[in-house]
Amino acid sequence: MLWLVLAAVLLGVGAWLMRGAEPPDRDPVEPVKLPTRMTRAEREKGEERRTWLPFIAPDAGVIAEPQRPRDPVLAVMPSEVKRGAVVAEFNAILNSELGGKLTDCLFGDGQDSFLQELRDAGMDPTSKIDRVAMIDDSVVVTGDFKNAQWKRFAPSGSDPVSKDYGRQGQIHEITRADGGTDVFATWGGQMFIAGGDEAELKQVLDRLEGSGPVGNPVVDESMAYGEVYGVVSSQPIADMVRKSDPQLASMIEQSAKSMQLHMDVGHDVGMVADVAPSNAATTDELRRSLGAALSLARMQAAAKGEKDQADILDLARVREAEAGGGFRLEAGLPNAFMSKALDECIVQRKQRAERNRSGVALDAGDED
Repeated sequence: MLWLVLAAVLLGVGAWLMRGAEPPDRDPVEPVKLPTRMTRAEREKGEERRTWLPFIAPDAGVIAEPQRPRDPVLAVMPSEVKRGAVVAEFNAILNSELGGKLTDCLFGDGQDSFLQELRDAGMDPTSKIDRVAMIDDSVVVTGDFKNAQWKRFAPSGSDPVSKDYGRQGQIHEITRADGGTDVFATWGGQMFIAGGDEAELKQVLDRLEGSGPVGNPVVDESMAYGEVYGVVSSQPIADMVRKSDPQLASMIEQSAKSMQLHMDVGHDVGMVADVAPSNAATTDELRRSLGAALSLARMQAAAKGEKDQADILDLARVREAEAGGGFRLEAGLPNAFMSKALDECIVQRKQRAERNRSGVALDAGDED
């Protein structure tokens, strides 16, 4: 995931530990839009997405208070996560300025067999999918799945076994070719849920329909801005850098509780990550170390004549939080950089496809 890669880069440069002085503020080489607050358009979209009214059963004859409509994606959010909960505005990203190249990078030129299989099953990711949410080990996909042909994903000769659950949910079980089973859930023709066993899928549906435990969701309506948004635990980041820098990994574990993440991916790629502190003193030390390390890394790149790398690092910032302690990480990838990277991805995909076709042709020749 791009959000994890960017976060890892920002934290990983702390390996060049330079304690002490703060880096000087500098104007960006090329301005990149950063998602620092909810826009009017995002607020209006959030209101339009409040389409689901959970049913709360009366408790001991007492009528429950009226519920306000909720966004189904935010309604599935738990009150706690181990690794993170991140939502991607999948349709908006694929239909953005960079979306055409991103689609070709991910799926090929439209004739890719996997993409065609999804389209044949009524799940075209370029038109039928709205959002994708990663919640620990679960994946929640929303869109228009009323005509989805789930049996196309089952091995030849087998059909999914489906059973109703709750008001609008269904649990589906598919027997694999090796005799094992895979299970997933759908809800209301607009949501696909995978990951975990049947009990875990039911927990997600229970939260959505209001029959599960009620708590403050880890991602709420106030956080739903940017094309990617959510909360990431510091533990996966610490694990990623532990091998190269155990000291930095330990500092992250001691200092950073979690990160609230927001990314814009329409024209440029801009990222803002607010780090929640678990220890005020060590968190401030981590902030200063990362800020100085970014400054040093940029100077080293400039000295080596690595202009692209220097420009990218020049867009990265470490700032004090406006309130509540902690600090903010900012990073940006300009449109020109992203366009070039996606062009390279497309070329590599075509080269791999050509090699695969050549391999198939050689195998066919051998059979002759």
